[in-house]
Amino acid sequence: MPIFSSDAHGAWRTPGDDHPMLLARVDHNGDHELTIRPGADIGDLVALLATLPPNAFFTEHYGDVDAVLIFRPVPGRPATTPAGGNPAAGPAAASVIRP
Repeated sequence: MPIFSSDAHGAWRTPGDDHPMLLARVDHNGDHELTIRPGADIGDLVALLATLPPNAFFTEHYGDVDAVLIFRPVPGRPATTPAGGNPAAGPAAASVIRP
């Protein structure tokens, strides 16, 4: 099944089966698994990432067509927010400065 329709009505995002474009679940180890299927858009992905604990970090991935990303909470360290403010949410907030 193609991701995009071949008619003049533009792209469609609902697959022809019962599987969602994005799926989140917590496995038996407490890891957060995000499955992303072809056709998912960035808005859906951002909304799904916002449901993860703030202290979760990306650890691994697997899959071929459907990508599965694994995020794991930092053990023993609670998520913190700076006193009196909201943490930055822009793209620069996620950047890492490399030596």
